[in-house]
Amino acid sequence: MEEEEKTVSFKPSEKMLYGVLNYDGNELMATISGYDLSISFNMRLINSLSDAESCADALANVFYEALMEQLVEKKSAIFQPKQNQ
Repeated sequence: MEEEEKTVSFKPSEKMLYGVLNYDGNELMATISGYDLSISFNMRLINSLSDAESCADALANVFYEALMEQLVEKKSAIFQPKQNQ
């Protein structure tokens, strides 16, 4: 039995945005945005600064992999060795 797809609506003020600025701080290099964006941590498992750092490192790896996939798809030339001229 298929579940009926529901339509939901959000106010523009409910849109969340997280971003990383470039080196000079003038432009976003990456963003995470959306409605109903939920960022939650299992605080039962994070009991020390070391646990928090491990969690953050693991999340960084997830985003690194996503970035590399997009680079390969859209800018694969950057992976080629530069030709000496």
